[in-house]
Formats: sequence, C-alpha cells, structure tokens
Amino acid sequence: MGAGQSKPDESTKHVFASDTPIQFSQELIDSLQASSETNSTRAKALELHIAQRVAEELEKVRKHETSILEEARKKIAEGDDNSSSKSSGSLLQLPSLSPRDLLNSENEEEKRRKAQSSQKVQEEIEKLKQTLGQRKVLKELPKEVESARQDVINCLRINDRKPLDCWKEVEIFKREVRKMEENYVQSVL
Repeated sequence: MGAGQSKPDESTKHVFASDTPIQFSQELIDSLQASSETNSTRAKALELHIAQRVAEELEKVRKHETSILEEARKKIAEGDDNSSSKSSGSLLQLPSLSPRDLLNSENEEEKRRKAQSSQKVQEEIEKLKQTLGQRKVLKELPKEVESARQDVINCLRINDRKPLDCWKEVEIFKREVRKMEENYVQSVL
C-alpha cells in the first residue's frame, strides 16, 4: 500500500533553498551528477595518496642517510690512509669508532632519558596522589536515598527481562534524590 512512497525516487532532484542566490555552471552540475566517485572512494584515494607520499619521503630520508653514511665511511677510510702514510707525530690521532660503539653510546643516552622520564612520571604520580588526598571526601547518602537506590537495584535484578516493571521504585528514588538536592541548595544559600 504505502511501500511505493517510502522508497526514494531515482529521478528526484534535490533542491536546496537559500537566502542568497547561488548559481553553478551547467558543466559543473553535469560533471558532479555524472561522477561515479563517492565519499568512500575519495577517502580511499586520499589514503593511498598519503601512503604513497609517506613512502616517498621515507625513501628520500633513507637515501640521504645512506649518502651521509657513505661520506663518513670515505672520510674515515681517507683518514686511515693518511695516518698510515704520514708520520704519527704530525697527525692528531682520532679514536676509531665502530658502529657498535655508536649504538652503545646511543643506548646509554636512551637509558638515561628513560630514567629521567620515569622519574618525572613518578613525581607526577606523587603530585596527583597528594591532590587526590586533599580532595573532599564524599558524604554518605541519606538513608532514604540509599534505601530507594537499593530498592531500584533489587527490582531491576528481579525483573531483569522486564525493567519497566520497576517504575514505582524509580519514581520513589527520583523523589528522594530531588529532596536531597533541595536540602543541599537550601544549606548552600
């Protein structure tokens, strides 16, 4: 009966009214209507583009680091050749560093940074503990509110498949909470 009306009509055009006149060229409208691109395809294309750019940038960084490493190796090799050909008294002897030495120094520096950061975290935890300890302790609920709350909990447990049967208990609980709120407001004012 009404099924035909609930389905969207394929030929329906969307018209949006606005206070200011907006005009688009017919070419733009035709290209948008003819486009098979959707939000999901645009999002996927954007993700692929971003992933491609990241991969390109990573490759640039790798090439740059490789060239720097090769230059350093050449300089070290030239330094070794020069030191062996010249007399040992005229050149300043530099200590030879292996990649392991560099990694060890980086590991030590990283360990030191981690120790500092863990120390900072511990200090922040102590500060938070102090501020939480200084906060006011919550007062116990009045007996009427607590008993109404327990009645709601018990009713919901008994009627776990029919929670709407607990409307009386919920109303009593709401009334008790409202009284408690009114008493608090009066005590503050």
